[in-house]
Amino acid sequence: MKKLFSKWSIFFIVLGLISLGANWLIDGYSELLVLIGAIFLFIGVIFSYIAISKKEKGNMKFISLTSFFIILFIVSLFEPFHIIRIMTWLKNIY
Repeated sequence: MKKLFSKWSIFFIVLGLISLGANWLIDGYSELLVLIGAIFLFIGVIFSYIAISKKEKGNMKFISLTSFFIILFIVSLFEPFHIIRIMTWLKNIY
């Protein structure tokens, strides 16, 4: 059985981490980068759950799932207002 969803979950987790890291490296704050990073992280988790439900072989699906929670813990530890900023930004759009 191919590990298609596991590979995609790792890919999207890495994209989300790069996006959140790019926001941390730039001067100021970019809501768009944080939103894109959060969306990539959630897509990665969705692919990880699909891989678990399809019973793909290997531990890659669990690595991406645990890294999602570790990344969110680190973001909320060092930048606790990212989530509030995203929610406020989304509320003002709609």
